[in-house]
Amino acid sequence: MYKKIMVIAIIAVAICLFIFKPNKKTEEVNAEQTLTNRIIVIDPGHGGLDNGANVGKVREDQLNLKISLALKEELESRGATVYLTRDDDNDLTHRDYNYSKQDDMYLRVRKIDSYNADLFISIHLNASTVSSTWGSQVFYYGKSDTAKELATDIHDAMKPITGTRKKIESANFYVLRCTKTKGVLVECGFLTNGNEKGQLASSKYHKKLAVAISDGIETNLSKVPPVTPEPTEPVEPLS
Repeated sequence: MYKKIMVIAIIAVAICLFIFKPNKKTEEVNAEQTLTNRIIVIDPGHGGLDNGANVGKVREDQLNLKISLALKEELESRGATVYLTRDDDNDLTHRDYNYSKQDDMYLRVRKIDSYNADLFISIHLNASTVSSTWGSQVFYYGKSDTAKELATDIHDAMKPITGTRKKIESANFYVLRCTKTKGVLVECGFLTNGNEKGQLASSKYHKKLAVAISDGIETNLSKVPPVTPEPTEPVEPLS
């Protein structure tokens, strides 16, 4: 009789453990969505006929897109609505001839502003004639105090990952100067530095960068109320 009771008790415990076992997938779905109702645009630099910085067979435009896709995934996991200015190996003119940097940048600015986003991030990789030069760096438009604060928050979040000794810096880049949307340009590292090139080609490092940049964005947006979404119009390529 005692053995029967013990068997029944063990079976009952096993059933309870099975029924009430935490569902990992459910926990992930119910995780705190810290960027809900936030709209963020990611601008993967270069593309198409414009490869950006090249070192051997390593192309900046391809890595910019990979880092941007990792960043998009991370931001969406936190509840943000995320748009990319490009999601393939094309610039925004979609021309395979007579590449025009001016036209490409004009279309990027129009597309970024069309989403009425909380902010945008332009992702790039750096290059130098001095191979020992290294470190991530965040640029902002000098006349925008809000962009400077965003640059500071992202820089501070990236520093433990990249180890950079560089400081944020104001710049007159077209994509920063001509957008109405608050934004920064992030140089994730130098392709011309052997150590950084290896890191920047790694999908695991892309994930680390994505988490760090997202942390900086989260810190910044915690101080700012969400923008009011407005209807957007598609940006057509120039003929």
